[in-house]
Amino acid sequence: MEPISLKAFMGNPFTRNLAEVAFKLSEEMDIVPIVSFYLEDELLKNLIKNLEQYLKDVYKYFSKDRNLFLENAIKKIDINAKKMNEFPYYALPEDEVELTFVENNLVPPKVVIKEGKVRLTFVPYESYGELRRAVSSQGEDDLVATFKNGKLIHLEKKRNIFIENKSVDALSEGEVTLNFYPTKFVLFSSVLAMNVRLWENVVKVSTQGEDVIMRVESGKASKQEVIEGNTLSARSKAALFYDYKRKLIFGKEIIDSLASKLL
Repeated sequence: MEPISLKAFMGNPFTRNLAEVAFKLSEEMDIVPIVSFYLEDELLKNLIKNLEQYLKDVYKYFSKDRNLFLENAIKKIDINAKKMNEFPYYALPEDEVELTFVENNLVPPKVVIKEGKVRLTFVPYESYGELRRAVSSQGEDDLVATFKNGKLIHLEKKRNIFIENKSVDALSEGEVTLNFYPTKFVLFSSVLAMNVRLWENVVKVSTQGEDVIMRVESGKASKQEVIEGNTLSARSKAALFYDYKRKLIFGKEIIDSLASKLL
């Protein structure tokens, strides 16, 4: 069964270039070109069928309240599901970075930075050149965070106007997830996140000019695991189940919404 979600981005003029990059790199790395099960028809149906036995009773009791359903469904799927502090803005690699994907099925994916420097931004950028111009014109904050062993060890804070101070301060309170937005490679990063085992992967990221190079060191999943939805988090599975049952999944609207946020 061939995934179709990445192809959906090809049909939108604002995301076509990002999708072309993702397709090319997916072929080179021989990974499944899937961005999100929200945009998969047949694969999603199979996933819902497999989740039915675990979640049908939870849905029966909490079908009218999405938050309560998610809370109880996540526990049903994985009692040990992790809760993390989240940085609600964006992170781009400044140099060589080691990271772990912790949430997929979305754009951009969420990561924990294990080692290295990332630039924190208020909005996403399609190129480093565009980012540098925004920083130099004071249209963007000037924040660079250095991590070691998954924790912030240094924050170079030259200008902090747009990003909330409480979000920046929260970075020093322990492990935190960040929205990983590696410029024009963001769709590919979402594809790559679908092809690893969440929390159990190590990915090395380096930059060469405008290129961002990602290499999976460990935790790569099999194609069958990806297609069956086994690399999804408990939260994603629960959300997909609820939204599918409530008929809340509208492919074109999802693409248009993502496109408006990506660029």
